[in-house]
Amino acid sequence: MKKILYILFVFAIAFNAAANDWGVATMPASEVKPGMTGTARTVFYGEHIEEFGVEIIRVMTDFYPGVDVILARLLGEKAEKNGVVSGMSGSPVYIDGKLVGAVAYRFGQFMKEPIAGIMPIETMFDILGKEKRRGVETSKRNGAVEDFMHAALVGADEAFWTRLLQPPGRETAAPNFRIISSPLVFAGFQPELLRPYESLFTGMGFTPTFSGGAGGSKTIKSSFEPGSAVSIVFLSGDLSIEATGTVTAVGDNKLLAFGHQLFNFGPIRLPLAGAEVYATLPSIMGSSKMTTATAIVGAFVQDRMSGALGDLTVQPKMIPVSLQIESPFHDRTSFSFNLADDPSFNNLLPFYLRIALIQAMNAARLAGELNSSYLNGAITLADGRKVELNDFFTSRQTFGFLASGQDLVSASDLVTVLLGALMVNDFASPQVAGVDLKVRTVPDAHYAMVESVWQDKTIVKPGDDLTLSVRLRDNKGKSQKITRQIHIPENIAGKRLTVIVSSGSSLSRYEMQVNRDKFVPRSFDHLLKILAKRRKSQNLYIQVRALDSGLIVDGEEMPGLPPSVLNVMNTRSSGGVSKRLRDRVIYEAAIPMQDVILGAKRLSLQIEQPVKATNNNKSRKTWFY
Repeated sequence: MKKILYILFVFAIAFNAAANDWGVATMPASEVKPGMTGTARTVFYGEHIEEFGVEIIRVMTDFYPGVDVILARLLGEKAEKNGVVSGMSGSPVYIDGKLVGAVAYRFGQFMKEPIAGIMPIETMFDILGKEKRRGVETSKRNGAVEDFMHAALVGADEAFWTRLLQPPGRETAAPNFRIISSPLVFAGFQPELLRPYESLFTGMGFTPTFSGGAGGSKTIKSSFEPGSAVSIVFLSGDLSIEATGTVTAVGDNKLLAFGHQLFNFGPIRLPLAGAEVYATLPSIMGSSKMTTATAIVGAFVQDRMSGALGDLTVQPKMIPVSLQIESPFHDRTSFSFNLADDPSFNNLLPFYLRIALIQAMNAARLAGELNSSYLNGAITLADGRKVELNDFFTSRQTFGFLASGQDLVSASDLVTVLLGALMVNDFASPQVAGVDLKVRTVPDAHYAMVESVWQDKTIVKPGDDLTLSVRLRDNKGKSQKITRQIHIPENIAGKRLTVIVSSGSSLSRYEMQVNRDKFVPRSFDHLLKILAKRRKSQNLYIQVRALDSGLIVDGEEMPGLPPSVLNVMNTRSSGGVSKRLRDRVIYEAAIPMQDVILGAKRLSLQIEQPVKATNNNKSRKTWFY
């Protein structure tokens, strides 16, 4: 009995110490009883904090292991009209003037009564202790660099982004009792652009909403109080993306908010800003606040199951992005953004920049026409090194909202998958210092298909010259013939050559099938080297490959190995670091074209090989194939 009293005494001291950090009287969940009434605070319009009533239904013990949640009924005209509102997460609840917790959960849809779950304040106070131990736990990087590298080399598509953005699983103790979604506010965006991703955002716990307020000067909210609206900013500038919640408690340059996790990523550093509520939009499907963020004044430093911790003394890291667009139909247009930089969100952040670039470029030029675009620029690292961005993209006649802007989508994909590769990798890599982009749009689609390939001979000898002819046909039906002479090496081994005439992405895709390890970076310098060799869409590639005996060791090709060495290497490679080399590249040429190249053709050639034969003690050469 004495031991139990001692434990309760220690808990009370710890709880009071945590409460003292926030300077507020509190009531733990253990003292909350059914039938108790109190008040909660939130913003329904502007920045004015309003109160509404709360009636306790009961305390649900062990809603999560070791975590209680308080079930309550919301009262009052605003609560009855709007129900449990997206953006209300974190609204502080008081009983007898003591802080009980934060509104954090909602129960079902089409409810006749607004029933909410309250996260106890003692659980939220635990977040501050985790921040004090921040050095023990570091932010994690989500996603695999191989995914971004693959997309950078062969091209990204919607399936890539959908797979990358699959939300992490969220725990829930009841099928209809879930976290209150946070408004994910897109300022300056067309709803049509984001409609394909609505289910992904909803799965992440967000309610996509559209608002004004991007660009221009932002007001600075210098102080917060319980019930104030607060935003986590992912992208700011001429277009902005932010998630809104409510402040639960305010301490010495710190605040607690949301009452539930964003992703439960632990230590983070995302921009923190105040928020202004344009309107609260009532809906039987789920009401939501329409908001806009004010100026960034600090950073959210913890993302935990019971809420988010903000620190007004911490400045977040952000990546400046500049975009200039030239078009024959419009004057030069410029956009600027600041992208949040946090390794825990490095899957999400490149995607947010992607849709911002698509929206900006689509808005800056003549809509509804097929166009092509030249992309130039660079991603600059903090140590001064750069990843160059130079390529050409075009639209094709397809269906969909962005059918005429596919060139812009492809350009945005390239920028953001390269950025993702630089952000996701686990190497000791420098920060991204900035992204500078220039896009020049030209009218009409410009692409050509590889229609046919033929050669002047079907059997070649070592040392021969092979004449290769390629016919391309562009989107207007005009054909073009290209001829190249290829020298066959004197020392070539094997009986067969493979000739590939291809677009850059098709050739890279083939090489990844042959030797994927070649494109898996082993260091940050190696990563930059792979990206620097990325094939361009406006080049026609001719590659000749010869059968070879060799090994691929850690992605590096070791061709022409004798059988004795192969046997030794195979014995030593039981750990899986090497595999047999099927063939090797003996020739590759990149031919710049006026169009984006599509498709690929392949042909095979026989090789005659000299053999030594003995006749009357004299040797002579013969040929076989």
